[in-house]
Amino acid sequence: MSSDNKALTASETPLALFSLGLPITMAAFSLSGYAAPSNLAEILATGLAVLGLTLEMLRGDRETVAPLWFRAGIPAILITWISYKHFSGFTQPLLDYLPWLMESKPLLFLLISILWLSLFPPPSTKQISFWSSCLALLICAEFILRFFILHDPAMPTLFGISSISGPILLVGLCATLHNAEKNTFSRLLILAGIFCTLGRDIIFAAILIMLIFGPKGWSKKFLLVLCMLLFNYLSLQVQEMTFMNRQDLPSYWLWFSILELVANNPELLLTGFPLTVPLPLNVPASLWTIWHGQQQVWTGSGIYLFHIPPFWLHLLSSWGLAGSCLIAASGTVVYRRFPSTMLGGLITTVIVCGFFSPLLYHPACALILFPAFITATTPEVQSFKFE
Repeated sequence: MSSDNKALTASETPLALFSLGLPITMAAFSLSGYAAPSNLAEILATGLAVLGLTLEMLRGDRETVAPLWFRAGIPAILITWISYKHFSGFTQPLLDYLPWLMESKPLLFLLISILWLSLFPPPSTKQISFWSSCLALLICAEFILRFFILHDPAMPTLFGISSISGPILLVGLCATLHNAEKNTFSRLLILAGIFCTLGRDIIFAAILIMLIFGPKGWSKKFLLVLCMLLFNYLSLQVQEMTFMNRQDLPSYWLWFSILELVANNPELLLTGFPLTVPLPLNVPASLWTIWHGQQQVWTGSGIYLFHIPPFWLHLLSSWGLAGSCLIAASGTVVYRRFPSTMLGGLITTVIVCGFFSPLLYHPACALILFPAFITATTPEVQSFKFE
């Protein structure tokens, strides 16, 4: 694909799984008339972890003729399928610990990334941009189909919502900033995919990244701003000229409601809300249908912190200002230690997308963001910056 080295090709597995495998699987469910499992991304993340553990156990086994991927892949698929199909009942005693387990998701995804990076080198910038380009191509195709062939303009959702697909595309855009002259086509394709998501926060993040970290040239940047205005207008047209996307209404409601709770109880800024206690909130009747569709089975036991998707709001609610300050300090330290245009773009992605995207609390975003940050700190990428 991007390298003849098998180790480097294996590095692409998480990228391929969540940039292409997950969206295509979701589209297949949708086109067949069935609802995709609400935990589909978690199932794939579990399969990736089992595959990594199996590869680790077989890494020194050179005696058999069968390919390593075959010997590890088949057991990994079987173990994951059997676990979710037949062993889910055994997890019933863990329900009391559900808030803690849900809050530990970023740590679990980080451990999976560390496991994979211990087996194979970090993915290259070309590999990251390639798989993001594949996702961008799918989103562009759906946008063209809806707007110009079916004449039924709507937000492209067949391959996933923009709060999940957007950060993946932005990671690919950041990867094209390394040796930008050689990645012009990939960058343009990914930018097209970002515009076609019609996600205003995603589009704003992309323009901000290109204005700050992209190649110089005011004419190109002016054109990008015009494109942003055009696609923002299209997003308003799809939403019947309202600034709030219907699917994002629960997130807006959570932002306003939780900030009101914090304003009335300033001590929560330091401590955050208790993980195991439902929040003193009730979903408005006008939002119940959307809320139920997004939360699936987690709607009958009150509103807990794991019901809050936006990354920054979740951190503020769970850990108070300490969580946000820790992330901000970590980003500052890492950028000062490993400065590069790609790393600057990734940090911008987290800052902007965190207002509506779950980021590290969703496996598709986390298992692409973590390796991308490692790639951005490698000497090859660190040594390249636009002058």
